Amino acid sequence: MKGCFLQRLRLENNVFLKSLVKTPGGYDTLKKIAWVTDSVSCISEDTAEKYGINVVPLSIIFDGNCYKDGIELTNDEFYEKLKASKVSPTTSQPAVGDFVLLYEKLKQEYEMGIAIHVTSKVSGTLNASMLAAEIAGFNMVHIDSKIGAKAQEYMMLEGARMDREGYTGKEIAEHLQELPERVRGLNLIGSLEQLHKGGRVSGVGMVIGNLLQIRPIIEFQNGELVQLEKVRTTKKAENRIFELFKASYTEKGVYGVAVIHSNLFEKAGEWKERLSQIDPSLEIEVGDLSPVISAHVGEGTIGLMWFEKKPSEK
Repeated sequence: MKGCFLQRLRLENNVFLKSLVKTPGGYDTLKKIAWVTDSVSCISEDTAEKYGINVVPLSIIFDGNCYKDGIELTNDEFYEKLKASKVSPTTSQPAVGDFVLLYEKLKQEYEMGIAIHVTSKVSGTLNASMLAAEIAGFNMVHIDSKIGAKAQEYMMLEGARMDREGYTGKEIAEHLQELPERVRGLNLIGSLEQLHKGGRVSGVGMVIGNLLQIRPIIEFQNGELVQLEKVRTTKKAENRIFELFKASYTEKGVYGVAVIHSNLFEKAGEWKERLSQIDPSLEIEVGDLSPVISAHVGEGTIGLMWFEKKPSEK
C-alpha cells in the first residue's frame, strides 16, 4: 500500500565487528550462515536474539494507519482495534527495499544466508526476499515453508540448531527443504467472513455454514488454505482434528507439534492437555498468532500443526 513503507533496520555501530571471527591476522573471517524470516513465524524477540535470527515484519493497516507486525502493534492492542474498527484491517508484505537493506548488510558479515518465509500461496513475501537477494548480490537459499506460525518457527530453529552443531550450509539447506513437504496444519477459523474477504481460502460456503452451525476444517495443502471437511458443531470439528492428528501419530509418527490460536489461551491449554493424553512424552508448543495473521483469520481461531516423520525416522 502506498505510504506504508517500513523504516530502515536499526544497526548497532559494533555489529560488524561482533559478526566476524577474530583470527591471528585480525577480524577477517565471515560467519557461516545468516538466518532470515518474517513476522508470520511469530518468533519472539528473545528467541530471535538468542539464535541470531533476522525477522523482517509485515505490516497491518488500520483505518489508513500502518503498523509493523509485532513491533508497533501488540496482540492486545490489535484485538482492541479490531473490535473498535468498522473496517476490516488489511496487510502488506515487506517492501523489496527493506530486504535489500538487510541483505547488503548481511553479505558483509556472512558467507551465505538461509531465509524461510510464510507460504507463497498467501503472501508475496518470499518473492520480495528472493528479488532483494539478487539485487544485493547476496548468496541466499530461500525456502517456502508452505505454512506459517509455529511450524515456520520450528523450521527456523531446526536450521539454527544444525548450524550450531556444525553441519554445512548445504546439509542444512537440504534438510530444511524437505520439511515443508511433511508439515500439516488444521485450523478452525474465528472469522470466516474476514478470511473470505481477504481471498485467503476458497470454497468455504460461509453463509450456509453459519446458518447450519457447520465448522469447516481449513488445512494447508501444498501451501494453500483449502477446506478439508465440513463438520457440524465446533465440538465435533475439534474431535475430528484430533482424530486426524492421531492417525498421523500412529501411522507415521510426529514431531514439531504446536497449538496455535488467536486470543484463545484457555482453549489452547485444553488442546495441549488433550495432546499430552495421547502421548505424555510429546513436546508441544503453544503460540498466539501474530496480528498480521489474525487480521485475516479473526479472533477466536485455533489450530494444530505438526510434522510427519519419514519412514526412515520412525
